[in-house]
Amino acid sequence: MKPNESLGHEPSCRSLLIVGAGVMGQGIARLFAAAGIDVTLMDCQDVKISHPGVKFVRETPAAAPDLVIEAVFEDAAVKKSVYAEMERVYGGRPVVATNTSGLPLNDLAAGLKYPERFLAMHFFMPAEVFPMIEVVRANRTEDSAIALAISAVKQAGREPIVLERAINGYLINRLQHSILHEAYHLLEEGIATPEMIDNVAKRLLGPRMCVTGLLEQKDIAGLEIHAKAQRSIVPSLSHTGVPSPYLQNMVARGDLGVRTGKGFYDWTGRDAAEVQRQANERLRRLIAFLEGGGER
Repeated sequence: MKPNESLGHEPSCRSLLIVGAGVMGQGIARLFAAAGIDVTLMDCQDVKISHPGVKFVRETPAAAPDLVIEAVFEDAAVKKSVYAEMERVYGGRPVVATNTSGLPLNDLAAGLKYPERFLAMHFFMPAEVFPMIEVVRANRTEDSAIALAISAVKQAGREPIVLERAINGYLINRLQHSILHEAYHLLEEGIATPEMIDNVAKRLLGPRMCVTGLLEQKDIAGLEIHAKAQRSIVPSLSHTGVPSPYLQNMVARGDLGVRTGKGFYDWTGRDAAEVQRQANERLRRLIAFLEGGGER
């Protein structure tokens, strides 16, 4: 099957269980509930969520849903314990999807009793805003599981990005981390400041990507020009093959961003939730403009 090619008959997803009621889990719940799917959100801790069509529970429901989406924190052992619980209670009836893109999908599938029912559905934060969702096949995922995931994505009014092979990071995060890795290198070498990098990302790279993407833009500009630039620039890029020491050292110091008051920028006195809310709202308005076709 080719990426994003229809599998023919796509079964309807009527019921969904989301395991993990953090920011991402709640966003996924709101997205599917708004589409009329019966959504249950489960977490070991009480969470206040008031949204039509979303039921909150602390124990695994007895009735098997059509689809389970695991959205717990990034720890392979914790995630595997969720899958074991789903298989214990439901057997191989539901499709079980992980939301992670940072852990190897086939490693997570190892040891499952029903690996043919396991795949990834990678949402982007905020989940209810972005128009695309990655659907990724693990080594033993069957077509019917992929079909259900695709159907659920379409029912939510989103476009599935179907990857037939599980490569670490999937599509979007591989592209994003390639850019970020070079950005960290430029910071470490003192070539650019955070403000400079973000300014060109917002005002030069971002707008052009919104209009012509990455590859279409090169077709328009001329591939011979791009190929010549590649021969000159690529050898000088960062090819360390290891996580950026610049970033790792920041985290080791406790500089974690808005919630600790310091990251690449000084966030002293700023409310983390409000900063996130404002960024999400700007993003929502931009995507609505782009999806609506913008100005004709």
